[in-house]
Amino acid sequence: MNSIRFLYAVLLGSLLMSCGSLRQEVEPKGITQQPAMIVVACFISPQDTVLAARVTRSSPVLGVEGQVGADIVDAVVVLSDGSRSVQLRSARYVTNYGYPTTYFRASASSLPILAGKTYTLTVQTNAGPSVKATCTVPAAVSVEQIIVDSSITTEFGERRKEYHARLRWRDPAGQPNFYRVAGSNQYSQRRTIRNPTTGVVSDTLIGYTEAWRFDGSQISTDATRDGQTIVSGRGLLPPFSYSRINGVLVSRPPSGRLDGYLLNVDENYYRYHDGVARQNEVRDNPFAEPVPIPTNIQGGLGCFGAYNQSTLTLYLK
Repeated sequence: MNSIRFLYAVLLGSLLMSCGSLRQEVEPKGITQQPAMIVVACFISPQDTVLAARVTRSSPVLGVEGQVGADIVDAVVVLSDGSRSVQLRSARYVTNYGYPTTYFRASASSLPILAGKTYTLTVQTNAGPSVKATCTVPAAVSVEQIIVDSSITTEFGERRKEYHARLRWRDPAGQPNFYRVAGSNQYSQRRTIRNPTTGVVSDTLIGYTEAWRFDGSQISTDATRDGQTIVSGRGLLPPFSYSRINGVLVSRPPSGRLDGYLLNVDENYYRYHDGVARQNEVRDNPFAEPVPIPTNIQGGLGCFGAYNQSTLTLYLK
């Protein structure tokens, strides 16, 4: 018995020594005292009516709880196509959550965004040297079809019928392409509304616009599918209301106008949004590998990217 106890003590001691050898002391001030960096987010497209960029400062890893990067309101932000330039002016907005946010903006007519052109974004602040980035606007890829279908799923023991839409398009051959899909539904519903002052009840037709909901990622590449027909993942169609029919929850069939959007994005846009999506997937898992967010901002952080959008519209009765 004593020999077994001795062996157990030796094994336990070896395990603790092994764990200790993996430990690496980190000086906290080495993290918290790192200089703040300029963070830039700007995405340009031929379809936009406004050129906009947001400029903030990064916050330390070990900072105040709830602390976020601070807006920079006095930066000099310049967008150029190599022959013409436009300065984006700061403007203050209040978000839906009540937080004031500063954007730098200019009318798109002051510097048209064209497919095939390369643009440079330069940001100069009083805090140090300027940062800059370049991107090239890809060509548009046409949507060939919006495919509408339905399915019955079982969730938490409840059967449910839902309506979905997919986009189909032909990938241009001989070049790498990166895509993002989205969609919206414009429809009307009759609502019974009571006027709280007069007490009069009226039957009113109200218009709604809602985006399609995607379970998986909305971005993809043409890797292994170069030059082929591509069909996107399914987007759940609004309205998102259900009624019970023969024991099955059935959503209201979609009606009105369906708009499907296909964005042909540049590699900067794709790599940045792919990194953000993968980081969001693992952020609550303490055992997952960290996902670094790519940046193409020279001397700073963030992304300057471009996309070209095509739209296909389908009307449902």
